[in-house]
Formats: sequence, C-alpha cells, structure tokens
Amino acid sequence: MPIPAKPVHVPDSGIPPGGDYVPIRWPRTFMTWTGANLDIIPLTGDLSCTAGSAGIGIPSGPAGLGMPTFDLKADQLPNMDGGLFKSVRATTRDITIPVVIRGVDRISAIKLHNRLLGALNPNIGPGWITVSEGDGIARHIECYYLSGGEGSETRDNAGFTWIKYALVFRAMDPYWYSNAERQYDWTLTQESSTPFLSSSAYPSFFPMRISAASFQPDGTVEVVNDSSVESWPVWSCVGPATGLILENRTTGKSFKMRDAFTVPSEDTMTVDTNPGVKTVTLKSSGTNLWPEMKADSALWSLHPGKNVLKVTAVDVSINTLIRLHFVPRYLSYIGG
Repeated sequence: MPIPAKPVHVPDSGIPPGGDYVPIRWPRTFMTWTGANLDIIPLTGDLSCTAGSAGIGIPSGPAGLGMPTFDLKADQLPNMDGGLFKSVRATTRDITIPVVIRGVDRISAIKLHNRLLGALNPNIGPGWITVSEGDGIARHIECYYLSGGEGSETRDNAGFTWIKYALVFRAMDPYWYSNAERQYDWTLTQESSTPFLSSSAYPSFFPMRISAASFQPDGTVEVVNDSSVESWPVWSCVGPATGLILENRTTGKSFKMRDAFTVPSEDTMTVDTNPGVKTVTLKSSGTNLWPEMKADSALWSLHPGKNVLKVTAVDVSINTLIRLHFVPRYLSYIGG
C-alpha cells in the first residue's frame, strides 16, 4: 500500500540554494563497439544518413552499464535469525544495447549490417564497448557478444532499408576501465618523469600515460587511484637494482626480492600483479623469478584513493628505472 509522506529532508545535490545555479551544457554520450578484428563501429551514429550512406543508432536506453551484480556468501546460523556474512564478489555482467541500422538504400543497410555482425563474432575473441561522456572521459569494458543479432523480420523490427536489434553482451570482468593509463617513475635522481606516448605493446585505447608527481622528502610517492575499486599495477624494473623492495605504506604490504638478487643492467624485470596473471619475469629470457622472491612478499593492489608508495634498492646507477603503471577500473561507465 502507498506510504503517505512529504519531503521534509532533501539530500544535498551539490547545487547552491536560491536558484542561482546555471545548468552546464553537456554533449551527448558517444558509444562504440571495437570487435576482435579491431573494427571500430560507432553505436551512437547518424541515423539520418546525412554524413554517410548508412548509420547505427541507439533508439532507447541500454541496460547493464551501471553497477555490477554482486554475489554475497553467508552461513545460516543454527537456532538464530539471519546469517553470518562470509564474503562478497562481483559476478559476470550482461549488457543489453538496442540498436537500429539504417541506410539510404538496401545495399548500404546490408553492408553496414554485415560489417557489424563480423565485428560481433565471439569466435575470434572478445571486443570492447567504449563510452565517452560529455566531459571527454572515456571508459571501456571487455565483453563477448552473447545474443540478440538473430534478427526478426516483423514489421516492428525490420524494413527494406533498416533493421532493429537488442544486442546482449557478457563481460567476464564486470568492471569498467579507464582509457588513460597512469604512470609513475622512480629514478636515481628522483626527478619527475615526463609523459610517454603509448607503444605498440599497449592497446590503442590507451591514448596517454600520466607521469609521476614530485618525490616527497623521504623518497615516497603519493599515487592516487581515483576509483572506489582497487586497481592492480604492473611494474617494470630496469637494472641494475639489488634487493628491490616495492612498498605500499598505506596498506602495509610489500613486494621483496632476495637481498642477493640483482636485476641485470639493461634488462627489465616485469612484475604483473593482475588477478589471473601474477607473474614475475625477466624480459630478455622470460625467466620465472618467483624463486628469487622473499617468502613474505605480496603482489599487492592499489586501494581506492591515496596510496603512499616507496621503492628501495641498492647498487643502482643512472640507468636504473622503476616504473609503475596501472589502469583504474570503475563500477560504472560514468565512474564510481
């Protein structure tokens, strides 16, 4: 039954009282699908076909772009009400995107239709949904096409020059990732690094990297993970460096190599902390360096917010470089 109530308390919206707030003009959201064949197809394109012979558009709101679904584990309590919380994890995510393909003629519509189906094919691997908000910030999520492209030739779903689908995608990793990689460098001179352009080793959706701020007096660096979800860094350690220690003083965890182990000169040790990867290798030979780690080491993550990090090593030179790079991940396509 309805609950009679009146609004006696309004949550703070951040808008100044008195009606003086001027709404911000905000460009429309732009969405693309990048197939495993690297074909980038705009999903919020031009349905009027004024800029080309065919276009794809989203006629109504997609679903599944916000928070992921969580699985809560609990033990039932004997002879008591309720349960005892044990753990929580985010499950896989399904995303539904309704699209309309329209062409100026039948041939144009068929060509764009076939191009989209080729980019959706999950047999060749996953693709990426990328969403750019009006502020220019873009985030992407890796997923597989699941269903919806079977098609229906009913009057409401298809015509001579158009066809409508409700495409369903499944993301094994339910989090959205930033399109900008963060980067921090430690060198012998403790100078701030300069931004680097993405190399061929990184996907094309990383347009830039963000370099480190200046060092604190004790040699620590404050790394900000601007998300409410933990992020997993990748470390590149260019030798020489002996007894390397990577500390996260905010969480109290550290990664330690044996005191006698030295990263060779002009070689690189890569430490990948990402779940499902967790590797420590030497670049030149691919040698597994797990035996060279101390037993109390942890491949730690960056917690949400500020993380105070410190790198320690001996027998270093001006060629020594310790590089941290990570990609923030988010609960939703607009952040969180």
